[in-house]
Amino acid sequence: MTTSEVQDMQEITDQLTAQDLHRLAPGELESRLRELIRRYAREGSTRHAQAVIQHIEALYLHPAGSRDPDQQCHLRRFARHWRWLAEQRAGTLAHSH
Repeated sequence: MTTSEVQDMQEITDQLTAQDLHRLAPGELESRLRELIRRYAREGSTRHAQAVIQHIEALYLHPAGSRDPDQQCHLRRFARHWRWLAEQRAGTLAHSH
């Protein structure tokens, strides 16, 4: 993705609600999730971690998503891990100011 495309995606993601995310196809959610994780790896922002959590939860709750119990368990654990990352990042930022 180009820098412009990434910025455009971020603006769109910031405006999306959980309900909007559920309207996306699971494949689109997964694609956006991969990009958000890459962005978090580069920038490490709490905002990106929160967006990752929203996308994971949208995948978990998506009506066309997998109902495989193992997949559902994996998504729940993945969301819990990202909540922990967001909390750690928020705590680090609070202590650095």
